[in-house]
Amino acid sequence: MTNNLEPLLQEVRQYTTIKDEITSLEGRVSTLRKRIIDSIDQLGEENDKGSIVLPINDDITGTSNLVKQRRVSKSFDEEKANDLLKSKGLFESCTKTIVTLDQDAVMAAYWEGKLSDEDIDLMFPEKITWALILEKSK
Repeated sequence: MTNNLEPLLQEVRQYTTIKDEITSLEGRVSTLRKRIIDSIDQLGEENDKGSIVLPINDDITGTSNLVKQRRVSKSFDEEKANDLLKSKGLFESCTKTIVTLDQDAVMAAYWEGKLSDEDIDLMFPEKITWALILEKSK
């Protein structure tokens, strides 16, 4: 290697080291999170919102409480909604038809010669993305 690549080699080495450290740290954070949540479950108390709170009052981190926070979300269950609306005779009034293009049919039209290469290129434009790969010597 020529000397003019030395700064780049230093950056590649640092990049590789930091990526390895991140992977290791992510694993450690995951392990710690599980252990902390287990402790909250065992030692904490439920508050009025359904979260579990464990007071720790740690002056070093400034953390007063560990909280396993209860979060509730609602999602639409289409299968149950379909069944319910059909049983109440509301299915037709609660649905709408949406027209979507069928990509398989578009390609079938192309293979049948009804669409040109240019038509396909227009409908399926290329998108280029880049990835950094550090290839290892074999």
